[in-house]
Amino acid sequence: MGTIIRNATTVLRDGIKTMDISFDKGVFCHPNDCSADREMDGTGLIAIPGMIDTHIHGYGGYGTEDADPESILAISELLIRNGVTAFFPAVYTDTEERMIHSIKAIAEAAGKEKGASIAGIHVEGPFISEKRIGAQAAVGRHDPDPDLMLRIIETGDGLIKAMTIAPELPNADKIAKIADEYGIILLMGHTDASYDEAKAAIGMGIHHATHMYNAMSGINHRNPGAAGCILMDKAISAEIIADGIHVNADLASFTMRTKGQGRIVLITDALKPTGQKTGPFYANGTEVIMENGVWVSSENHGLLAGSALTMHKAFMNAISWGLPIEDATAASSSAPACIYGMKDKGSIEYGKIADLLLLDEDLNIKCIFHKGEEYVVQRA
Repeated sequence: MGTIIRNATTVLRDGIKTMDISFDKGVFCHPNDCSADREMDGTGLIAIPGMIDTHIHGYGGYGTEDADPESILAISELLIRNGVTAFFPAVYTDTEERMIHSIKAIAEAAGKEKGASIAGIHVEGPFISEKRIGAQAAVGRHDPDPDLMLRIIETGDGLIKAMTIAPELPNADKIAKIADEYGIILLMGHTDASYDEAKAAIGMGIHHATHMYNAMSGINHRNPGAAGCILMDKAISAEIIADGIHVNADLASFTMRTKGQGRIVLITDALKPTGQKTGPFYANGTEVIMENGVWVSSENHGLLAGSALTMHKAFMNAISWGLPIEDATAASSSAPACIYGMKDKGSIEYGKIADLLLLDEDLNIKCIFHKGEEYVVQRA
């Protein structure tokens, strides 16, 4: 079924334009080439591409740690109603057996989604620093092991697109070579790298970073650490959890403006109980509680387990902190698509998949389209 949306204020990759948007057979097309049997008035509405979350562990009581395809499909159905049209389920560092089971479940679910598309898998480890383990399972941490890397890749059936690594660890360069061979983007994260080690990591081909500032060596005036390197070097892009808690809102705003459009990717890092209505709440087998808007360990309230963020809230926050809507749109759509080579997603362009959100003047989501099909909005 073809659709034309008239006079929408449309956020494009090169600016904002009031225009007609049309799509047919699930892809954007020129209005003159669209066999439209539906017409909508977009006057007063803002059109942006569907959002892409490349780092999310779970939602609504379902998580990757369930190692169950049905859980992954449930996440897909819930995310689409919050404006996320594509996502990377993120697998925790854990024992090899548990990681393999989680990866297999995601691979089995791929292609069966009734909501947001599974566009890849983000493996968060296991080659991470024991000094920056965060909420990951220490039992699963390994120094870089090419054989283990290849076993993980084989399990993913071509879906593994991202892997977090601490580049200061021995043999990290071997992992970088394997990742390059298989088209996997390595992210610097859960790392205690010095500034020089972080710079060297960029030289070995690590050009993206996991949740900026969190679980990484911080900035010191004599040793700017991994965070300083990422902030200052234009060769590396970075995820950021824009909830104002994982990263101070003023620092998040400064970082997004400093890195510039296309070099920041909004993520949620959301945990399994995010959006879950009643407890108890568990994430990766550990009981968590909500405290000041984030999930923390029920036994250690000082340990951040992960966020309760949604992509729409991250987008709204970024704009409220002073980021232009064009940059916030890039961070939630076109930047992740570009970094991970999703050539058919991330922007409103002829020939691309018709993933589209219509927002009102207060940036509330009014309509969601995925592959040209409309979905009911159900915000968290």
